[in-house]
Amino acid sequence: MPTTGTASAATGVISMALLTAVVVLGILVNRKGRLPGLPRFAGLSLHRYLSLLAVGFLTLHILTALAAPFADIGLAAAVIPFTSGREPVWLGLGAVSFDLMIALIVTSLLRRHIGRRVWRAVHWLAYVCWPAALAHSLGTGPGMRSGRLLDLAVGCVAAVAAAVGWRLVGTWRGGPPTRRASREAMAAGWIPGSEPERIQAPEPELEPEPGSGAEPAPEAEPELEPERDGAPEPTYGTKLLRVNPIACSGHGLCAELLPELITLDQWGYPMLAEQPVPAWLTRRATRAVTDCPALALLLSDVRDDETDPRPGAPVD
Repeated sequence: MPTTGTASAATGVISMALLTAVVVLGILVNRKGRLPGLPRFAGLSLHRYLSLLAVGFLTLHILTALAAPFADIGLAAAVIPFTSGREPVWLGLGAVSFDLMIALIVTSLLRRHIGRRVWRAVHWLAYVCWPAALAHSLGTGPGMRSGRLLDLAVGCVAAVAAAVGWRLVGTWRGGPPTRRASREAMAAGWIPGSEPERIQAPEPELEPEPGSGAEPAPEAEPELEPERDGAPEPTYGTKLLRVNPIACSGHGLCAELLPELITLDQWGYPMLAEQPVPAWLTRRATRAVTDCPALALLLSDVRDDETDPRPGAPVD
């Protein structure tokens, strides 16, 4: 018959497997690569939802452990590391893992308010959270040190090690963005140290002098706008997309979330449409700004000198 002890052990194993999947996905997504069969935004969403699911199972693991009749574990020991009277080291590592995971979730929810630098610094703690959770599982659970559960623990270690190795190899082969851009430019025929080909501006046409006999060319008649078939013009809002070129790291996620307004150049960096965001795209534009991994995409108000920057709008 299942008891609170077996429920705590089961939820602990599930939490360990989910946390391993979160770490692996975080490494793969940060490498800017697509997960097999999934676009970039799906990989980031999967990483986020698995993180919340891992926190949920970890909470159940702690609650069932506290409810066990012979556990002798207090609520403070589950939150404050190394304060338990029973197995303080192994239970303390579990508390460290839980506290770090809560810090990761909270800072991810407040990422746009605390800034990318603080969020990224805290997010590096994930590489401490996972081994602490693994050591807690192996130390407190005798079943994790033998049989199928030991195979699961070995598989978790192998998965994280493979993801880290893949990221290191990919970084070594690809190099920094500037190096990749230089290689692509050299492949296109550019020689380092040489100046780019300059395009001379066309010389202005001179008006004929009076009495020379040359008649000025007739002025071209203005083109009439084509008649519309009654289709309504798109309603433009008061927001304009902007990108911080220094913060942008070329993930390409924004172009997948908002292809109507964002395209990518040959190096994978975004090029924005020079027009306000249409009203029917405002919600998707807000999601693209929120989900930008580098927080480089901004949605700002249209300035006074950009009140009508629509394609073909008259310019004073």
